[in-house]
Amino acid sequence: MLILSIIILYTKNFHKSFSQSTVNFGISQIQYNVHKQVSYSQQLTGNKGNNSITKKLPLIYQPSSQSSLLRALLLFYPNDQESDFLPEFRWFYRSWTEMMINESILWRTDLIVYTSEYASIFKDLDCIYNQIRINSEEKPKCRIFPYIRIKSRTTTHAPSSKYQTIDKQRSQTTYQYLRAYEYIDSINTVFEYNASFSMYDFILRTDMDCFLTYNFAYYVPYNYSILVGRGGYSTEFNNKRLKRIARDMNWTYANKNGLGST
Repeated sequence: MLILSIIILYTKNFHKSFSQSTVNFGISQIQYNVHKQVSYSQQLTGNKGNNSITKKLPLIYQPSSQSSLLRALLLFYPNDQESDFLPEFRWFYRSWTEMMINESILWRTDLIVYTSEYASIFKDLDCIYNQIRINSEEKPKCRIFPYIRIKSRTTTHAPSSKYQTIDKQRSQTTYQYLRAYEYIDSINTVFEYNASFSMYDFILRTDMDCFLTYNFAYYVPYNYSILVGRGGYSTEFNNKRLKRIARDMNWTYANKNGLGST
């Protein structure tokens, strides 16, 4: 396997005060191979003794830019909270358009938004309404699909689109027990709208209070894995307690912790 290694060595005398600090960066190494796998490692070396700490960062898998690839970004947009979420959506939309400048001409990344109204903001941004991708050659689009929020389903539990699938009993139960939960629609849209994104190779379900970097133009999960965000939502004590509760209720314990609801 052909491996090109780029080794960057720091200069100890680059800055006198830096060389006198407790911990110095020793070596930063980046390796590229023919499969476009990129790995990063950094070695931290202390001034006292020969102890060193090596920190491995996750692999990033980059498929060939000569292969076609379909990706979708899935968002839920609450029209009834537009004053809070409109700025977030505009900035996310901006980062999406700028990311695609660096994207391969054979790649397509669509922005899919589930919302209750085809508002003027979407029309102004040339988003199309209730249309799925028809082939891999179609240009990237912002696509809007109609969605009634769980808290608004007092009597209506029918699909808003031919691409939405609603189990009436499940929808009624969700309304009964989870309508007050603020983030239920962020996940429920993915459950009910599988037909709107089933044609893509990769999907990213995300909130809007973030942005895409240029590197996303080259990125898919390594080894086609599923990646989830992890947050500090629990403690070791609570994890053990939840495991015990699952055992007492004869439930299967997944041993997955620190996962946010969205």
